[in-house]
Formats: sequence, structure tokens, C-alpha cells
Amino acid sequence: MWTLSRARRSAHATLMVTTVLVLSAALLGQVYLIQRALAARAAPAEPVFSVAIAAQDPTWLARKLAFTVRRVDAGGAQAACAAPCAAYPARALLNSTVVAATLEPGSHGTDSAGQPYNDHNLTKLCGPGAAANALFFWGAPVAHSGVGAFTDTANRVTARWNDGHNRSYLLYLGWYTALPGWPHPGMMDTHDPSAGVTLYAMRDGLNWEASRHDTADWKSYYYTIAWWNHSSAKDLHRAVADDVAVAGVPVVAEVQARLLPNWEPDGRPINHFVTIVGYDDAKGEYYYTDTCGHSTGCGSLADGGVHSVPQQQLWAAISAIPVNTSTADGAGDGGYVW
Repeated sequence: MWTLSRARRSAHATLMVTTVLVLSAALLGQVYLIQRALAARAAPAEPVFSVAIAAQDPTWLARKLAFTVRRVDAGGAQAACAAPCAAYPARALLNSTVVAATLEPGSHGTDSAGQPYNDHNLTKLCGPGAAANALFFWGAPVAHSGVGAFTDTANRVTARWNDGHNRSYLLYLGWYTALPGWPHPGMMDTHDPSAGVTLYAMRDGLNWEASRHDTADWKSYYYTIAWWNHSSAKDLHRAVADDVAVAGVPVVAEVQARLLPNWEPDGRPINHFVTIVGYDDAKGEYYYTDTCGHSTGCGSLADGGVHSVPQQQLWAAISAIPVNTSTADGAGDGGYVW
């Protein structure tokens, strides 16, 4: 979970993916295991401030904001539509069977090897969890990343995880993905307690992994940030429709969790990340996944699944986060990545 200043960062804090992508994802799993092993040998990282490394090309960004950027790989069940799309389907929902099972570990318990662990930062992995669910639709090996030991870069606590609840890939994103130019591996920061994931880290992590580590074009591969104070409920809807119905990929949003139907409404505000996987305009609903579980003590009322929420309610949950565009850890809040 998060406090007010970060997306779920407190210690208590049906479109199908093509067979080609699924098969290639299985092969990519070995790459992630190798990267993870190499990163684990590195010296403990000193706490540093995050920076928005991936300054995006202004020409590309203008095309993105005009909805003329299209998915360049072979994935996604793309709807036939011009760029920009003049009209979207009234309903679209990604096949979320795999990602509905994604669940972050609890702060303590036993790992996949049956060994006890205790790490409060494991309750702050909603960012990597939401990113993992989004990257599944780009062919990432979310459900078959392998088995290994994962070390929290903030406090050096190590636990072993497998593909149960898609945790191996989730932890890879949190502490091992190596973005060019970043001061440390992983989407998470290196403070203890961790401040979690910024919107900058979400954007850059998604682009790096979705591009399959394309060192030439990853910065402006597909995703960008929309700060909610420069956006609107109508803008969000178009971004969701364009991503889900045309590209076949989700939107990741930072929300005030207490305003979502799968959370208790009472209690201190909790900033959080969710993955928007569909919409239904006849019902006025969005559909989303949430990797925070009930059984792990994370705070949600459910373990995984696909949740529905009125479209205006989701916008209210997004716009309840104070906008902070600073690139420092503990900042980079208040919007969505599409």
C-alpha cells in the first residue's frame, strides 16, 4: 500500500493474446532469469533519487496525443480502425484469465520454497503488479518466468518465488529489470521503507519491457503519462478505448484505493496502481485488475479477479491523487499511463 504521497506505498500500505506472442514469451523467460541472476551479484545499491530518464521525443509525443501512434509488433486483436480512430466499439474486454491470478506476496509468511520471510516492502508492489498485468498483453512471460531467489534492493531481504500468482515476473519487474541509464535495477526505488513506483517508472518500465529491450526506440515505444489535471474523464475513456479495443493492451492508472469497490471505503487514503483491461459504455463501466490481495493482508477485499467500476467513479479515484510531477522518489503522482 501507499500513503497519500505515493501509489500504494505504505508498509500496511475478450481480446486474446496471439499464440505467437505466448510462445515467444516462453523463450523470453530464460532471458529474465539470466538478467535476474546477474543483478543479484551486484553490490547493494545506495539509496538514490529517481529521475525521469526517458525524455520522450516531442514529435512522437504529438502523434501519441493525436491518437495516431499504433502498436508496431504483431500482437493484439486490433479492431479495424483508422489512425486516429473516428469511432470505437461500445464494449471491449481483454482476456484477463492469466492476469486475474496475479497477486503480490504479503509482508511476511513463507515463500515458494517453504522458508519464512519478513519484508514490509512486499506490500508496496502494486506498481510492478499492475505493470506485469499490462505487459502480459505484450507477450511478456508473466505466467512462466521461472523460479528463483529475489532480493529486495532496499534491505537485502531475499525470498524465493515461482510462477504461482505470477510472482516471479512481478518481482523481476520490481527489483531486477535494468532500464538503460537508470541509477538502479528495478521499477521500485532503493529506500527502506520503499516509496514504491512513480508514474515515470511505470511509463519507462512498460516501454522498456514492451519494446523487448529495444535500446534504440524504447523511450517512445508506446506509453506516455497523462497527468489528470491536464486530462479529463472523456480523455481517459478515449485512451482506454484506443488501447484496449485497437491495440489490445491495458491502461495503468494510479488511484485512491478507498474509492474503488473492492476496497473498504473507510480508513486512511491509500494511493494504488490498477490495470484497466476493458470498458462497457452501455453499462457505463470500466473493468480492471488489482494485484493487492485480501488473503495476504494487503488491503483489498478480494484476491485477484476482474473488477467492474462505474466510469465516473474510476475517474474520481484517479483525480483524488494530488498531482506531483517531480521526478524525486516520493513524487511522480497523479495520473495514468496509456
